[in-house]
Amino acid sequence: MNVKGDTQIVSILKNPVVWLGVFAAILYSSWPLGFILNPHVARNALASQLEAPGQPYSWLFIALDILCGLALLAGGLLQWFKSKNLISRLCVIGYMSFAILIIVAALVPFNCDSLSASCADVAHSPLIIIHGLASITSVIFLFVSIVLAVAQLLYKQVFRWFNTLPIFLLLCWCLTGFSALLLYKHHRADENIVQYVFITICSLSLILSVVSIERLAIELSKSEINTN
Repeated sequence: MNVKGDTQIVSILKNPVVWLGVFAAILYSSWPLGFILNPHVARNALASQLEAPGQPYSWLFIALDILCGLALLAGGLLQWFKSKNLISRLCVIGYMSFAILIIVAALVPFNCDSLSASCADVAHSPLIIIHGLASITSVIFLFVSIVLAVAQLLYKQVFRWFNTLPIFLLLCWCLTGFSALLLYKHHRADENIVQYVFITICSLSLILSVVSIERLAIELSKSEINTN
């Protein structure tokens, strides 16, 4: 049993930066509220439509995404100045880019009625293009952040018992992401369920990325002390 490693994990979990990440992850996974506040859309449409103009409580879902982005940006700034390693800073840039794009997607109206499949003509609807690109690009940045973080954990050989979780998470990410695209292409009714699973995995990845960066910062600080 690695008591020292477990003690360090407990120390990390007391870090306010980590709790900012946890707070952001909870806000990002606001989709369960949809089944309470707007069940018809939650059961039959894309999660983005919960923020569409005219939908009940759309302002709440927009506000939660914006708060998620702001929390991540605040935590990212703190981690940026603390992290001296290039890879760690790239991880921070990755999830901060995710945060900015989440805010952009939330502020741009989703003017597409996926319930009736009567979406506006994309060629004449720049807002839906911006919303879609921001949403897709955001998860790409988050994916890069978590891949870099996992690679660093494995390279530094820290969190050895913890390494199976990020690898499992990445496999689930790829599986659900591919399934969501496949179901959306074929207009399957259960695509929204897969999408909710994917959103939840993204939320867990946020926490994992923030915790990993904190862990790497501790390892690098210890290395500098030992060197000096």
